[in-house]
Amino acid sequence: MNIKRALAAFLLAGLSPAGAQAEARYPSKPITIVYPYAPGSASDTLSRVVGEVLQKALGQPVIVENKPGAGGTIALEYVSRAQPDGHTLAFTASGAMAVSPHLYKLRFKPTEDLAPITTLVEIPFVFVTRADAPERDLQSFIRKARATPGGVTSANAGIGTQAHLTQMLFLNAAGIDLNVIAYKGGAPAVNDLMGGHLDSMIDNAAAQAGYIQAGKVRGLFVTSKYRVAAYPDVPTAEEAGLPGFSAVGWFGLAAPRGTPDAVIQRLNAALVAGLGEPAARKRLTDAGWVPVVGTPEEARERARADLDALGKVVRQIGLQPN
Repeated sequence: MNIKRALAAFLLAGLSPAGAQAEARYPSKPITIVYPYAPGSASDTLSRVVGEVLQKALGQPVIVENKPGAGGTIALEYVSRAQPDGHTLAFTASGAMAVSPHLYKLRFKPTEDLAPITTLVEIPFVFVTRADAPERDLQSFIRKARATPGGVTSANAGIGTQAHLTQMLFLNAAGIDLNVIAYKGGAPAVNDLMGGHLDSMIDNAAAQAGYIQAGKVRGLFVTSKYRVAAYPDVPTAEEAGLPGFSAVGWFGLAAPRGTPDAVIQRLNAALVAGLGEPAARKRLTDAGWVPVVGTPEEARERARADLDALGKVVRQIGLQPN
């Protein structure tokens, strides 16, 4: 009877005896977070914040390893083929999980071959102009664009990025035609913007936080339904005159498919607790992120919904898979 009761307790807790043993042993060595982009970006900083939280909670070193390329999917494929023991994790992004599968001929399926741990933060995008531009709000920018179709330049971080897709949705919503220029990353684009070689660009909210706060660029609107805490004076698209317009991306964390549920739950609990602390939340919001840590199930549903929704946008603007 005692054995039956013990087994029932395991099942009620959502754990098998094998899962409980895996949790008890985990982690048994350093954990690696595989980051899908080049070092030095705003989200690279976020991955290291996550590493600090996990290291403090789990008592093992956490290493961030950069594996950029193919819209983030090189890193995700690498993790999908790793040992499913929770020691190799993927730093996931809506672009890599939900846009890149429509643009690259992949040998794996990100939403099926990775087990979500949680969504970490939402990523609003922000549309910015030069700080000295005479157009001080979105409506005056739209009037200028309509007066000179194709004559106003607007950059993004690369063809097929979620920023690019959001930019195209904005052009459609505003009814304007801009000279869209795709860069290889947001950093060279903002350098050209500040240097007077561009009129505008779209980028993720965190990447532009320092420039907006320092007055080096001017934010015309953010693409979320809420203002960004890092620069609260920048209006939402709706407030700026685009009713109903919103688009956000996200970053998350995942493990290889087949990782014991007990390990997934332990990682999730560590992140919920660590990123829920006031100091950690302030660190993220001050940088331009919006913390949205939740359950693995919520993360899975979000990734699958975005895969469908962003696939429609890719087809709408005519991007072809490579």
